[in-house]
Amino acid sequence: MKDLNLLYAFEALWRDRSVTVAAERLGLTQAAVSSALKRLRAEYDDPLFTLVGRKMEPTPLASELSPQLLDALAVVRKTREARVKFDPASARRVFTIRTRDIGEVVCLPQVSSALERIAPGIHLRTVFRPIADTLSGMANGQVDLALGFLPSLETGIHRRVLFMQNYVCAMRVGHPLAEGELTQDLFSRSDHLLVEYSGSGHLSLERALIDAGLRQRIKLRIPQYLSAPHFIIDSDLLWSVPAILAERLALHFPLVIKPHPLPLPEFEVALYWHDRYHRDPANKWLRELIADTCASSIGKRSAPALTPPRPPASV
Repeated sequence: MKDLNLLYAFEALWRDRSVTVAAERLGLTQAAVSSALKRLRAEYDDPLFTLVGRKMEPTPLASELSPQLLDALAVVRKTREARVKFDPASARRVFTIRTRDIGEVVCLPQVSSALERIAPGIHLRTVFRPIADTLSGMANGQVDLALGFLPSLETGIHRRVLFMQNYVCAMRVGHPLAEGELTQDLFSRSDHLLVEYSGSGHLSLERALIDAGLRQRIKLRIPQYLSAPHFIIDSDLLWSVPAILAERLALHFPLVIKPHPLPLPEFEVALYWHDRYHRDPANKWLRELIADTCASSIGKRSAPALTPPRPPASV
C-alpha cells in the first residue's frame, strides 16, 4: 500500500460502518472517502465493505486484514507522537463514550460545558453497549472511552478511577418509612425497585438483595436509572441507588434518602480505554479533561489515578 491515507480510510470505515460518518470524522468529503474505498478495493481485489441495510459491513477478507492494517496504523501514529500535538481549541471531531444514563447525568453535563469553552469544535456522542461489544468497540476505535462501574472490562484495558461511591435507599416523601431509622428488618419487609444490567458491577447489588431474602420483594425491574423516580414517587417501593445520583435526582423529585441498611461495599466509578489508544494525544486529552472536571464538580475522594492494562487471560 503506497498511500498511508488509505489506512486512515480503512480504519474509519471499519470503525464507523458508514461512508458519511467516516468522512465527517476524518474531515473529508464523502466523495474522497468513496474514492479511497475504491482504491482499497482495487488494492485487495475485494469489495472490503458492502452495504447491508444501512451499514457498510466488512467482508470476510476485511475482517481478516483488519488486525494487521489497524496495528500498522497504530505503529505509524506512534512514530508521529513526538511531533504531533493535539490542539483542542482548533480540533474538529466526535468522541464516543460508552456510558449509562447515570454517567450522562453525573459527569457529562460539566464536561460538555467545558468543551463549549475550550474546544468548541469537539462533540460528544454517548452509546450504551453490552460489555463484549464495548470491548471490541474500544479496540477498533468505535468507542473512545467507557465510563462507569465496569470491573468485567479486562484484556488490554487501562482504567482511571474518578471517585468512589456507595449505595443509599431512596423513597418518596410521605413514605411510611420516611421518618426514623431505616433498619434492615424494615427494609426486608418492604417492596423494592431494582435497576438491573448484568454487564456492570451493579450486579453485586442484586446478589446482596437476594442474599438478604428479598428475591420475592423485588416487585419491579427496569433497565434505566432515570425512569426510576417516576415509579418511586407514586408507590411505596424502595430503591437502592448510588448516592450521587440520588442526590442529583432529589433536586427534581420529592425523594427521601436514607443510609442503606445492608452492608454493601463501596464501588469505583472509572474511565476505561484500550491500550491501543493509551498514548493517543486526543484520547489522553479527553481523559484528563473528564478526570479534572469530575474532581472539581463532584469533590469525592479518588482512588489511585492509573492502573496498567490487565494482561490477556490464559487459555
